Amino acid sequence: MVTLELGGHVVRVFDSIEDLPMVRYHKYQKFALIDAGVGSDIAALDRRLEKTRIFTAQGKTDEAARELENLRQCVFFIQAEMSPRNLSFAALVAEIDGEPVTDISDEALRAICRKLQDTPEKEMAAQVEAVKKKIDEELTLFFPSLFEGSELKEYYGLLRKRILAVLAAVQRGEWDGEDVRAATDELLTFSKPKQYTGPEGAEVEHEKQFDSICLVMSERLHVEPKRMTVQEFYNAYEFLQEQGKREKTAKNGRNSR
Repeated sequence: MVTLELGGHVVRVFDSIEDLPMVRYHKYQKFALIDAGVGSDIAALDRRLEKTRIFTAQGKTDEAARELENLRQCVFFIQAEMSPRNLSFAALVAEIDGEPVTDISDEALRAICRKLQDTPEKEMAAQVEAVKKKIDEELTLFFPSLFEGSELKEYYGLLRKRILAVLAAVQRGEWDGEDVRAATDELLTFSKPKQYTGPEGAEVEHEKQFDSICLVMSERLHVEPKRMTVQEFYNAYEFLQEQGKREKTAKNGRNSR
């Protein structure tokens, strides 16, 4: 864990998959998902507007409508002064001023955010990013097959394409150009907008998928997934994947006889 001083409080935060409880990481993931797709500040509002413009120009009305709904949710978060990013960080808080934090219900996480509200927004954003980076790096190091997907590589490919377009524009003595705008639009719309509210929203789906995986682990491995650390959980998940592959291979071998 790492010890931080935030808003006049001494805060201890889980920042390693070795001791981070999986239920906390799941909660962290949920709010990080909402922050990425909706957001709660003017920068996020601008992204939602720009993506809506691009999808509309491309004739992708379904995507544009979904972005408008996410924009509406973003405005609500701004008005309510509710930050999914800060809520994701709150899920990782283990202690405040020496007092253990054991309740990670949504209301309890909002209370943590209120307690730390005197922290400058820039400082809070930096701490959230630092903790996120460390956890992501550990997950990629220990479980590359799960956290180094082709989608991420494709995104970095588009990012590289845009950088090269910007450099080419600078060499031409320009700061913009059709190729730069096209690469920017492609990068902005790489991640397709999701629906976050309602019974079929991404938030509900996130919960269902986690519960389904936990149920399979419990049945197949006779363990309690929700009492595991992140490292233990994904070790078990990889083991199940390998077990499934071996069983499939054995079944195919029997069928071919």
